Amino acid sequence: MTTQALYLDSHALHCEAELLACYQEGEHWIAVLDKTVFHPQGGGQPGDTGRITTHCGERAQVLHTKKAGDIIQHVISQPLPTGIVTIAMDKEPRNTHSILHSLGHLIGNIGQQNGWQPEKAHHWPNECRVEFSPRDHVVELDEHTILQHLTRLIAADLPMRSHTEADGTRWVGFGDLAAWPCGGTHVATTGEIPANVQVSTKLKKGKLQVRYQIADRG
Repeated sequence: MTTQALYLDSHALHCEAELLACYQEGEHWIAVLDKTVFHPQGGGQPGDTGRITTHCGERAQVLHTKKAGDIIQHVISQPLPTGIVTIAMDKEPRNTHSILHSLGHLIGNIGQQNGWQPEKAHHWPNECRVEFSPRDHVVELDEHTILQHLTRLIAADLPMRSHTEADGTRWVGFGDLAAWPCGGTHVATTGEIPANVQVSTKLKKGKLQVRYQIADRG
């Protein structure tokens, strides 16, 4: 059984799907669908939340979304019968996650262009960071310099581009910036990123950590 991951190629927030199975796991229930617009937790991004509604009007809240192999599991508040359903995610959390994940890609590119190799990234609200190791020739990066670069890239309104290779690896980039393997969600263009970005940097044992957030978004 495989769940078709519509979020990889679409910005849709809702769709019709077939609920294939629903079973209990601990205090909650797991809904397995043939396809979904919900992004599961992983790749430094939280899982989406929202709701599933049957054609008879029965509704369950999607409390969390996670992945188990090729199956995307929707953790729901109550059991639902199998069949055709409508699924809709919570718009604001998804929008926030997409903005923060996209910012992480931009910061990764800024670091790479200045001699810093991105190693790890985490895009959860209030925890966002990208960690770099130095290459042969590095340019010192502080909060002010990074914000200058970000302001330029946001104003350039660069379109998000993605492609998936034959082995299933999906690459995501913006404009002519370097693309990286990524299974996350992103803004359609960098112009959708708010201007009130907050950045802090920390250099420890030669490695650079850049923390970031959007004011009022975490």
